[in-house]
Amino acid sequence: MFRFIHTSDWHLGQNFYGYDRSEEQRDFLRQLAGIVSQHQPDALLVSGDIYHTAAPSSAAVSMYVKGMLDIHEACPSMTIVVIAGNHDSASRLQSESLLWKVAGVNVLGGIMRDNEGLADLDSHIITVKDKGIIAAVPFAHPTSFPLVTPDNMESNRRQQAYFDALLKRVDLLNSAHLPVALMAHLAVNNSDFTGHDRNMVMECVELDVLGGGYDYAALGHIHRPQPVSDHARYCGTPVPVSFDEQYEHSVSLVTIDSHGALPQVQSLAINNLRPLHTVPAGEPVALDDALDMVEKRKDIKDAYIRLNVAVDRYLPNGAQERAAKVVSERQGRFCEIKKTSLLTASGSSMQMTVEEFNSKRPIEVANQFILEKTGIEMTDDEKAMFNYVQQLVEEENRQ
Repeated sequence: MFRFIHTSDWHLGQNFYGYDRSEEQRDFLRQLAGIVSQHQPDALLVSGDIYHTAAPSSAAVSMYVKGMLDIHEACPSMTIVVIAGNHDSASRLQSESLLWKVAGVNVLGGIMRDNEGLADLDSHIITVKDKGIIAAVPFAHPTSFPLVTPDNMESNRRQQAYFDALLKRVDLLNSAHLPVALMAHLAVNNSDFTGHDRNMVMECVELDVLGGGYDYAALGHIHRPQPVSDHARYCGTPVPVSFDEQYEHSVSLVTIDSHGALPQVQSLAINNLRPLHTVPAGEPVALDDALDMVEKRKDIKDAYIRLNVAVDRYLPNGAQERAAKVVSERQGRFCEIKKTSLLTASGSSMQMTVEEFNSKRPIEVANQFILEKTGIEMTDDEKAMFNYVQQLVEEENRQ
């Protein structure tokens, strides 16, 4: 039997609307150490996005180091595996990997290559003695995966060929038929992206790109906890990264009885010291009504607050200052006013293909964006200002 904790997307060091979140994140790490102490798992799998930025502050790095050492001390026999996510610096994590091994932590920042530039598969395979095997693959663009053989191969097939070769290598080494866990940081098609920026472009792959032969794929990158198959799962963020992550945050305790068996998953809730509240949570209301709701609610203290406000087109003068004052008086943390135009027919977001985008002039794209966000087209003055700025940019690029 192989028991491990699956977690990802910590985003340590996140600056949230100017607020420092280190207190919440340190509390999460303390909770995780307590979970490890209670369950004494065979392994801890951290599937990427340790930090919120590729250049974290020294305070964020210190928090990570202390947190990981405390987690290791909570169960010294536990194998820890950490892979880089798209928010992490692969080189930074990789440069510290040898030092981390002293504390039983295996860190993989990038895809390892041998002296000939081919995939070094064995560097990504970690055996948990008599318990299981972990195949750990940090984030990489699909075209950046190394070749597994010297033969020429189309760049868009490198990723799938790599996963296939890695799992075949695991199968060859797995003479004891131990359970196999695959770690990866990527977006699988048809996942629930709730909580992510709707305008963010995310490279997605089909699940079969990960190959076969694993018993559980410990995925990172998507913030909503969810299974994507009977054998693959996103554990989600332990601490919400945005206001739209209105769902339970947790880590996953996974048990695999034997190689080929269905994994059993238990979600272990993480309590956030400072909740994220949108007021109201449903349909937007007038600014005065939203502020009245803040004054009447009892859960504003120590929480981050976003107001959900309906406007004709623009907020009244002084709206931000009024909102900040009301929230501050309730000992909350004011973040922003989410504006929804009364003239917008629906909450649809601007979408177009690459071909459609390339066929349009910049002013047309800008006007369509403003129209969908506000329900009103750009004014002649706004169009003239946009064209003037575009002209300046084009002149600068020609120099």
